[in-house]
Amino acid sequence: MTFKVVNTIQLPGVDFGGHLLQGMDAVFKEKPGRTEEEIVAAAADADAVICSGPVQPWTSRVIEALNQCRIIASLGVGYDRIDLDKATEKGIVVTNIPDYCIDEVSTHTVALVMALGRGLIRADDMVRKQHINFVPPNRKALDAGIRPVFRMSEQTVGVLGFGKIGTATALKARGLGMRVIACDPYVYAPVIHSHGVEAVDFGTLLKQSDYICINAALTSETMGMFNKTVYEKMKPTAFLINTARGEIVDEQALVEALKAGWIAGAGLDVTANDPIPEGDPLLDLPNVILTGHSAWYSETADSEDHFWHRAMDQVVKTLKGIWPDYAVNEEVQKQWVEKWCKFGDV
Repeated sequence: MTFKVVNTIQLPGVDFGGHLLQGMDAVFKEKPGRTEEEIVAAAADADAVICSGPVQPWTSRVIEALNQCRIIASLGVGYDRIDLDKATEKGIVVTNIPDYCIDEVSTHTVALVMALGRGLIRADDMVRKQHINFVPPNRKALDAGIRPVFRMSEQTVGVLGFGKIGTATALKARGLGMRVIACDPYVYAPVIHSHGVEAVDFGTLLKQSDYICINAALTSETMGMFNKTVYEKMKPTAFLINTARGEIVDEQALVEALKAGWIAGAGLDVTANDPIPEGDPLLDLPNVILTGHSAWYSETADSEDHFWHRAMDQVVKTLKGIWPDYAVNEEVQKQWVEKWCKFGDV
């Protein structure tokens, strides 16, 4: 039997690790797709698929069309557009790369905290355009929306989502001498406390945080979580930082909140429309920093061995009948073993 492995991600010039299939009876095809129809046409007869879980529509319809697939390997941390229930029903294991770019994203998050808190963008603009040094804001400046700068060690960072990236963000913020609180209903409070971080509920996070850092996954619970009601509960001097998923933030309400002064500003690495389109009102707001989905990047993170080959590593294991390292639908394991591992090891 010759296995067919299909990569549906369109990134010209990237080595996705096809050479890792050498010595196996397998062929590797690159068939990029963005729509349901394109993905079905590319992968219906694949034994394994490499995809982008946060971007491509791996819907129930698409997965139903996979006639002999044993793994959908998402390249990256997110897998929010993959129908896990349907994959499990079909006996397909879904994997991600959970330990990818933890250092990069957490550092980027804290960098946005620092840039917003210290008013770096505004200071740079004053020097470039007015050729003057920083002047502390007076009452007129405050009324015009220019916010004061506070001592960072006297402020509170609130982390939403205490997974790997959220934990790293919290520890780095603590290293700056800041108070850190965290909200994650799926992490036991003692675990959060063990990192020197106070566990709080969502309401307390909104009320006490000077910076709210979104490090949560996109789920039905977090979709549009930051809406008008939420912004009204935040401090008027608070900043929102999102390095997770754009859809967690109601951007129309965010624009309203920023213009009305309900919150002081925002640092957005991700947006609902990614890349952000021309004419988006966020582009015209001076109290917003936009970094174009770059938080994941470093020369190390972008290396082939560290990232681009990781999905293929999972594919190779499953084709050998070995349960993969990074399964996100663990409940499929018994069914998967019975279906695919008659002659393999798990």
